[in-house]
Amino acid sequence: MKNAWLTIPLLAAGTLAAGCAASSTSTAAGAPPAAGATTSVATTSVAAGATASATSSVAPPVITGPSACTSANLTATIGGGAGSGMSQDHTGLQLRNTGSSACTLYGYPGVSWVAGADGHQVGAGATREANGDGSTEKSVTLAPGALASAPLDIVQAAVFSQSDCKPVPVRGLRVYPPGEKAALFIPLPTGSGGYGECSLAKSATLSIGYLQPGAQPS
Repeated sequence: MKNAWLTIPLLAAGTLAAGCAASSTSTAAGAPPAAGATTSVATTSVAAGATASATSSVAPPVITGPSACTSANLTATIGGGAGSGMSQDHTGLQLRNTGSSACTLYGYPGVSWVAGADGHQVGAGATREANGDGSTEKSVTLAPGALASAPLDIVQAAVFSQSDCKPVPVRGLRVYPPGEKAALFIPLPTGSGGYGECSLAKSATLSIGYLQPGAQPS
């Protein structure tokens, strides 16, 4: 009986110690854990083949290819086309890639007559007209040395009366490749009979089509 009487307080002490240990690991709501204490973090595992609820942004694929041709790697010339007819010259505006890598062109060049030492514009800029071969606008890739051309019609000054034309001697053509703000220059001074060197506000003596690979057919 003596030994049994001693067991009761020992069991009570053990129960008390367990309760103290449990209370010491708890923290008040919103309070940070004590230094050195460990906290459990709930994790969610995704089974193989399952779709996670959170979506991640995926970068679009990088599309590589030739960049647009710039005025710095192009030269402009006149050539090709059907030639003279009905007081017009049906020729071609040619842009050649003088760079060391391929580049692309798309659409219509800008063209106008210029005159004087300052290169001021004479008359209206070229009007845009669809190519007469049934083709459509498309991107043209130019390898180094290759050229693209657009049909260019130049109306001769003799078509207009002098009162309407107000002829002005010109130096040549200013050309803007598609998308470019730096101009190229084609020497084409007024000669006997003249090109369309009219200072007209109501109509243009130049019309231009869109660029296609190669020279204009004759």
